[in-house]
Amino acid sequence: MDDGKYATRWSRRLALGAVVAGAAGVTGAQADLRGEAEATLRAFLKAFENDDVAMMEAAFVPEAASFDLVVAAPGVSAPPNLEAFRRQPGMPASMRALVERTPKPKSGPPYRRLEPKDLLIQVEGSTAVCTFHLEGPTSLGRRTIVLVRRGTAWKILHIHASNARSV
Repeated sequence: MDDGKYATRWSRRLALGAVVAGAAGVTGAQADLRGEAEATLRAFLKAFENDDVAMMEAAFVPEAASFDLVVAAPGVSAPPNLEAFRRQPGMPASMRALVERTPKPKSGPPYRRLEPKDLLIQVEGSTAVCTFHLEGPTSLGRRTIVLVRRGTAWKILHIHASNARSV
């Protein structure tokens, strides 16, 4: 066999091997980031279940934005507070209100169950988009939470909540 052809074949194989190995490393790194983002999401949901306002607030970046359907919910007897539609940074006001008005039995937390269904976490660089459903007997809540990586921690940059009830 010609030594030049042999060397060329081995060079190609080594190059292909490097590409495959590099792709596997990216996949592993992406999986690690996805796992970290999911752990952050689940820790936030656990804090919400337990009405731990301090932990909930710490999960948001200061400039976080939200879309909160509670403000625009049909069937509300009071006129809507139009100021509540404006962008307000941080944790959504309705989350805080829900935590504050939840009865606290002596048995302690959790005060609600948040079990994300059909969870999808998409990571692109330092951003993760998490989408899931919250199911109730007659309702379906759709959530989208955008996380950003700040240093070594994931934080909530945006949260969107939509709710639908069956008739």
